[in-house]
Amino acid sequence: MASVIVVDTELEDSIREYSQIIDSINKTTDFSTAIKSLLPEASWNQQELSTQIKQDLNKEILKVSTSENLKKLTDKEFEPTFYLLIHILSKLSSQDEVLNNVDSPVYSILFETNPQQPPSLRDRRSIKSTSILSILSTIFNLLPNESKTRVYVLKNVLKVIKTSGIDFSLIQDNIGSNLINWLKESKSNEDEIKSLFWDFIELDGEYSQKSLNYIKSFTQSNNLSKEELIKLIKCALSSKVVDVSYLVNNNVAKSLSTNQSEPLVVIFKKYVHGEIISIDQIPSDLSSQGKFINSKSKILALAKYFADSTTTGSDHDAVVFKYNEIPNVESSLEFEEILIEAIKSGVIEGKLNQLEETFYLTRVNRFIIAGEDNSKNWAQVKLALEQWQNSLANINDIVKAARENIVNNNTN
Repeated sequence: MASVIVVDTELEDSIREYSQIIDSINKTTDFSTAIKSLLPEASWNQQELSTQIKQDLNKEILKVSTSENLKKLTDKEFEPTFYLLIHILSKLSSQDEVLNNVDSPVYSILFETNPQQPPSLRDRRSIKSTSILSILSTIFNLLPNESKTRVYVLKNVLKVIKTSGIDFSLIQDNIGSNLINWLKESKSNEDEIKSLFWDFIELDGEYSQKSLNYIKSFTQSNNLSKEELIKLIKCALSSKVVDVSYLVNNNVAKSLSTNQSEPLVVIFKKYVHGEIISIDQIPSDLSSQGKFINSKSKILALAKYFADSTTTGSDHDAVVFKYNEIPNVESSLEFEEILIEAIKSGVIEGKLNQLEETFYLTRVNRFIIAGEDNSKNWAQVKLALEQWQNSLANINDIVKAARENIVNNNTN
């Protein structure tokens, strides 16, 4: 829904109110005096302001509307005051000139007022970046859908979030769900859309499941350059989400094939196929995540072992695994730790028996990667569905028999 700035006063009263605010923070009457000299003697409603007077008023108002002055306002005062300023300037010229114009002084004033560092928790007076974001959001909604200025506003919204430490989750859903449509409506080109999308994704320092889902959706309809593929891989490996194989759609698979000699691509392909990534294999730009990535890869390696061991034709004839069967673990404790993390991450389900040192597997993720021969995995999926279907074949008879037993027991 479009936003509106509601000011329930005549322009003259709005200017007078604004001049009082400026004089109050500067503890003078200089601005009110300067403004008064520009207003005609006759009543405002009876005499239309000349173009020259409007220009002079505009000039005087902008002269005092500096970030230095506005920073003297409290956070509570700043937002309504800035809306009042927008209203006045729009009446003196036009809303298009004031808002639908990337060179408008309104934007430079707003960005200069944004605090360079977040205020302390005890500081309830200083202007906060959340107020800057609120104003940008209102301006964005006031602009026509096709306006290129909307793209400029979006870029600066992302910039404010990046530099202010604002919780990304506060804007993740709204921007993430609408960003691509907004950019297409404004006739942004492909490069601009891609650039802003990845700028948005990189604001999520945790690369959450939601962000990975946005990546999946975006890459399904867009080819990836090498740079974009590297960004995707870094997001996937740095995320707490363990099984990221679902990110490999046809476009991603194509880019992986094109850039298969890239070191990070080699590691990523090993990772999604359930191979353990040792810390010394991880490139320097991800070295701080080395231990984390190694731990995640061990979880997938365990899942792959379980999946391979329960496929048709496997020597393993059941879903019960003994501790001493598990490869790539040095102790029972290490296996239990990896197993618990695997269960938490959702790639494995089952029941652990520590006394007997066995694990009863009930479900495991299978590695079905786009662009590869997955016939064996699909065959196993088909088999599992057939087994499930067969288990339901006599369900009505079983339920009927159970009911009869209950009735007979109650009768006796």
